[in-house]
Amino acid sequence: MPELLEIREPEAWNQVVAGFPITSALQSWGWGEVKRLSGWEPKRLLVLEEGRPIGAAQVLLKALPGGLCLAYAPRGPALLALEDLPRVARALAQGVRGTHLVLEPEAGLPAEEAPPAFPGLLPEEPVQPGYSLWLDLTQGEEALLKGMKEMHRRNARLALKRVALSIEGEEAFPEFFRLFEETNRRAKLLQHSEAYYRAVLREMNQPLGEAFLALARKDGEALAAGLFVAFAGKVDYLYGGSARKHLEAKAPMGMHLAAIRHGLARGYRVYDLWGVPRNPEGSHAEGIYRFKEGFGGQRVQFPAYALPLSPLYRPLKALLRLRKTWVNLRVRGNPRDVLG
Repeated sequence: MPELLEIREPEAWNQVVAGFPITSALQSWGWGEVKRLSGWEPKRLLVLEEGRPIGAAQVLLKALPGGLCLAYAPRGPALLALEDLPRVARALAQGVRGTHLVLEPEAGLPAEEAPPAFPGLLPEEPVQPGYSLWLDLTQGEEALLKGMKEMHRRNARLALKRVALSIEGEEAFPEFFRLFEETNRRAKLLQHSEAYYRAVLREMNQPLGEAFLALARKDGEALAAGLFVAFAGKVDYLYGGSARKHLEAKAPMGMHLAAIRHGLARGYRVYDLWGVPRNPEGSHAEGIYRFKEGFGGQRVQFPAYALPLSPLYRPLKALLRLRKTWVNLRVRGNPRDVLG
């Protein structure tokens, strides 16, 4: 029978999850501290089998009306191998309460493959984006440029000439947030409070990880800015925004080049462009997909699973789906999810 061990010290936890080949920045200590702002309570559990670690999960718990509780491991658990997921999930269930446990391990499976099925685990709608694009940073900058689509490669070279690139911290947050808000209004996207994104930048600067802002400026004015987090050899593009003026400067491309160069200098292996639509054609995020796919790279998927812990699992799942559809209609006038 697997053994559960709760870890309550940031550096010890980050060392544990960074040691697994399947892991994510969203399983790091800092992400749990960020999510406290949204009413989640993190619980960090290591799964041991005969004294050997086989998995670990930062499970976020959130109380709901009526005594219900959600249990969710964002891009987790961390695993030695995806095949270990069922028994790691069963072990985790002994240490959490809730109607069900949602799991979405960051396996980065090829997008065209059917996700594996596991006994006792049900397919679940992912909370984090279910698809992304990964760039292999180990090949170096020149190979990355060659792997881009021709127009992207041309725009990259223009950006290097027309905007100033920089990697910065909290001092540049006002510039980032102004562009981020402007972009969300334009695209009709929801966002958290300013305090939330400040917390991401602060808390994700942690043992074995970092958070930073990448900016592209023209004549001293920020035209594009992104908030990135890095952990366990990967750098993730979480949030970004850009202005609509000086489009000829190719500032969004410049912002990504700044982050890619930073990742190369730090020895990171993977650059994660984050969410892309499952079906790009006609999606609200089709333009985002067209921009991101121009970088080349591999399209990957992150299948999600649920381990039911209560007979209330299915009714609660249906209610949560209805609520999400209503929010989509209210904000964008379309019931589809942004990355649906």
